[in-house]
Amino acid sequence: MTVSRWWNQRSSPQRLDMYVRWTLYVSSATVPILLLPGALLVAMSMPDGNPAAVAALVLVALAQFVACLALLRAGLSTLLGGPPPDQRLVAAAVVLTATAVPIATWTIPIPPTVSGISFLVLIAGGNLTTALTPVLSRRGVYAGIGLGAVATIAWCAIIVGDDWPSLLTQGVLYTLLVGLAVVFYRVSEWMLVLVWELDAARTVQARLAVAEERLRFARDFHDVLGRNLTLIAVTSDLAAGLARRGDPEAVDKMLQVRSLAHESAREVREVVTGYRAADLDTELAGARSVLRAAGITTRVIGDNTCVPGDAQTAFAWVLREATTNVIRHSNATTCTIELGIDPRAEAGSVDTAILRIHNDGAPPPDPFHAPGHGLAGLRERVMALGGHLAAGPEPAGRFTVEARLPATNSTTPAAALDPAP
Repeated sequence: MTVSRWWNQRSSPQRLDMYVRWTLYVSSATVPILLLPGALLVAMSMPDGNPAAVAALVLVALAQFVACLALLRAGLSTLLGGPPPDQRLVAAAVVLTATAVPIATWTIPIPPTVSGISFLVLIAGGNLTTALTPVLSRRGVYAGIGLGAVATIAWCAIIVGDDWPSLLTQGVLYTLLVGLAVVFYRVSEWMLVLVWELDAARTVQARLAVAEERLRFARDFHDVLGRNLTLIAVTSDLAAGLARRGDPEAVDKMLQVRSLAHESAREVREVVTGYRAADLDTELAGARSVLRAAGITTRVIGDNTCVPGDAQTAFAWVLREATTNVIRHSNATTCTIELGIDPRAEAGSVDTAILRIHNDGAPPPDPFHAPGHGLAGLRERVMALGGHLAAGPEPAGRFTVEARLPATNSTTPAAALDPAP
């Protein structure tokens, strides 16, 4: 499986989740990865450098980076409803951060400066603070930034010693830089939570729509069958009583029961037919709404005034299935729905109504994936009405579904449809 095919099989929430997560991971890793080789080169190039001390620095720095990265990953999982990070992991990250700065200060054979010391504290403390942002409250984040600023001032005063304005400047600089990083992480984490909440809300909305439709169907069935079944029960009891007394009217009552049963069966068929019917106007409006909600630019060309009733029902089913396929099986950004009469029909021949749906972002054909049954069923439905359905990929990653039906029942002026490109 290629990377592009694997990526196309991911849903939009999964793609955004991966994008946000790896953006945060890479942001956390960029500075340590760029800083550590430079520090190693400087330390090893100095004549009085201690290789053992440099190796200890590398191990501590890598351990602190890995611990903070694991803490960030666990915190993102907690943010999405998972368990809180292991306390041992939090303790390890804090201890490694507290030891990384002294080891770096005493290992790198360069005369310490206020800027250099504050930079070391900024890297270690900022990495720990941003890793904890998913699980810290707002006050906790403020406390973490303030503690890092105080540690910067205190460590610079202990190692270098300088005037207080310079030390306070480094503390303010630490607060600003780490604060900006925390804002970036907070916004990214909010986006991550928001996208999954929206996905969950969409799922709940779909389930509610199904539940409402079931309730409507059950209500219609109750309204249709409730009265008739009650009449059947009462008439049957009456017929049974008449039959016990040998009254010849029992036969008439049983014939009434049979008539009520036939009437009930007819009404049930009407309810089921109405429940299963597909309306082209409704499907056009629904397809436009669903596609645009999925972020797909949708254009509808033509209308259904030139399409007869039988063809409208078949086209409604085709449009429903094609819209579902666009959302489920493509990474489409645009979709065009064309509806009209084929202008290439010869004079005297039967007009042909056409429904054409084409979209971009279609994945490449997979020879190992068996085609679904949706289009096959639609093809049979269209062929039963004397029409034809074709579906397949086109160049530039496009996919087209085209249904053709004879427009023999059309009584309104037909809108001509341009030939397919």
